[in-house]
Amino acid sequence: MNESRNPFRYSEPVPPEELLNRDDEARALLETAVSGNNSRLVAPRRYGKTSLLARVAQEAREQKGWAAVYVDFFGVLTLDDIAQRIERAYAAELQGRLATWFAGVRRLLRPTLQVGGGSIPAGVEVTIDPQAEPPLVERLALPTRLYEKHGTRTLVIFDEFQDILSVKERADAVIRSEIQHHGDAASYVFAGSHVGMMGELFTDRRRAFYGQAGAVDLPPLRADDVAGYLSERFEATGRRIGAALGPLLDTTAGHPQRTMLLAYVLWELTAEDETAGEETWLATYDRVMSDVRDELRAVWSALSSSQRRVLAAVAEGREGIYAAGRRHGGSRGGAAVSAAEALVDRGEITEDPSTASGMRVIDPLLAAWVNEGRPGV
Repeated sequence: MNESRNPFRYSEPVPPEELLNRDDEARALLETAVSGNNSRLVAPRRYGKTSLLARVAQEAREQKGWAAVYVDFFGVLTLDDIAQRIERAYAAELQGRLATWFAGVRRLLRPTLQVGGGSIPAGVEVTIDPQAEPPLVERLALPTRLYEKHGTRTLVIFDEFQDILSVKERADAVIRSEIQHHGDAASYVFAGSHVGMMGELFTDRRRAFYGQAGAVDLPPLRADDVAGYLSERFEATGRRIGAALGPLLDTTAGHPQRTMLLAYVLWELTAEDETAGEETWLATYDRVMSDVRDELRAVWSALSSSQRRVLAAVAEGREGIYAAGRRHGGSRGGAAVSAAEALVDRGEITEDPSTASGMRVIDPLLAAWVNEGRPGV
């Protein structure tokens, strides 16, 4: 009999058909697009955002007959860089006759064009490299050209959209000046992993995208859905998750990537035709915590002393961050507030009314490592 293959993925986005418990979010994103409006999706790193976006793109193609283009803006530095990312995305993701159409259009793209223009909110100052803006605007206009030629609407997904803030020129104003005219031609999903920077783009009145996209949240996975998913995967590959299921659910608290990571290692340590027990779980936990220790140390090292105190207080979860922060060597007042806000912006903690502090650490392994005394520091 052939050896079973580990069914759990943790180091890369899962295929759309394997996405767990994101039906409501996928439906909300697609329905908003169909209605001609735009969405913004803000989720912590490794929280299943990219997998969800892939599913929405697939459903837009298969259910609505749209074109769908996914553009990753991670690490962009210039307007020209953004333009190149967009062009490569169209080349990679258009299919059939649309791909043939774009192959011809791509050869007609010129290095400079007249600016698309359009109104920009009052108070927005724009300083733009005149050699970089026209190529970007031309590529941003591709949905309108596609719609005029084929009558096909486009779902455009801009992932890690907050990285446009690293561009010297006001990239958000340039992008808005073009896509605000797209009407029936395209709808947009703006996604990002940095809460603070995405907030700056969409909730700051001085920015071009203020109020331009409805928010869609990505909550933790539901424990009952995770339990069924893990049990079925174990049994389908000749193993049983057994008594390890409870502590795994408790440890991961619905965090998608951490759930898959622990499930992957648990599966590896469970022999075929065997049931995972307490010893298997403990071995799994020890191995994973050892594997991620350097990663957690890097997160901790990047924080200021006041942010570390607040993070420790939130991880502890026994009392408010001010009282607990003082026990960890901090002082009361504005420093704790500023530290908490910075941690929220970074995606390290989030509001959670069910806890004593009113917050929780997003990465459950980081919380566990902090509470265990930060071994290895």
